[in-house]
Amino acid sequence: MTTYIIAELQNAQSSRKGETVQAANLTAAKRKASSLQMFQGTVMEIAAENGSVLSRKQDGKWIDSL
Repeated sequence: MTTYIIAELQNAQSSRKGETVQAANLTAAKRKASSLQMFQGTVMEIAAENGSVLSRKQDGKWIDSL
C-alpha cells in the first residue's frame, strides 16, 4: 500500500491541507478521492507523501502530472 494525500480545493491555484489515505495504486487513490469529494465543482488533488502533485480532477476529468 502506498500513502497518498488527497485534498479538495476551491480552484487549481488554491492550497489546503489534505487527508492522508492508503491505496494500492494511483487508480485506487483516484476512486477514493472521488468518493471523498463533498462539493460539486471543486478540484480534487492527489499528491505523494513528499507533497508532489500526482493527479488533479477538474471538471470531472483526472489529469495526471508528468
